[in-house]
Amino acid sequence: MSSSSATSYNKFDEPFARIYNETLGPSYNKIAFPTLEKLLLPYIPEGANILDLCCGTGELSQWLLNKGYQVTGIDRSQRMLEYAHQNAPNCKLILGDVRFFELPPTFHAISSMGLGFNHILNLSELTGTFHNVYSALHRNGIFVFDLRLEEAYNSNLNGRVLGDIKDEYAWAMKNIYYPETKECQVFVTTFQLRERDCWKRLDTSFSVIGYSQAEVQSTLENIGFTEVSVYDFKLDLALIAEADMVCFVCRKTS
Repeated sequence: MSSSSATSYNKFDEPFARIYNETLGPSYNKIAFPTLEKLLLPYIPEGANILDLCCGTGELSQWLLNKGYQVTGIDRSQRMLEYAHQNAPNCKLILGDVRFFELPPTFHAISSMGLGFNHILNLSELTGTFHNVYSALHRNGIFVFDLRLEEAYNSNLNGRVLGDIKDEYAWAMKNIYYPETKECQVFVTTFQLRERDCWKRLDTSFSVIGYSQAEVQSTLENIGFTEVSVYDFKLDLALIAEADMVCFVCRKTS
């Protein structure tokens, strides 16, 4: 695996932030909203204090705020947070790296939906992130997050192309998986209409990692999380057509 995910995070400024804000984020929230409705919200008090890690462009933070919760969002991308300030103007938003944040234990729940943790490119940094979460949770607080497992990148996602075309903007995104490093490189090409019949092309890429369910679960348990449960989005929650994308739910009980 790669030694650091700093460069991966930096790629979330334009153009990817716009793609996420306009297309990928709203599409994924059709999965994220019902997941939290089922696995998180029934188990926290009214008005609970929730930390939204890798909050991206803020739609999920605003959705939680609309339900009466106190919400703080953290994201590494300045451009993502610019969109988040528009989409969730009344949420507290922090520009910061989830691998290194330090907050006091004031949160009843911490969630990360949108596959943000797949952008953390080694288990050591993911472990550090889990430690940060543990420190920021109330006793008996709940931690919920999603992941795409390594099996997904190695099979049905390898070589897959996504894209969209608008009047003034077009984009395409392709995944290439490298099994020797367990790294999936995502290539993004955008075309922006600058003036009449004049388009500007921009190419960029970033990497993601697919972890195994076993290594993530054992890491959580070694840190001290208990009641660790794993839900497959296809087999258990019936929310998407593909398997190998899961949601972890666990507690801090001490």
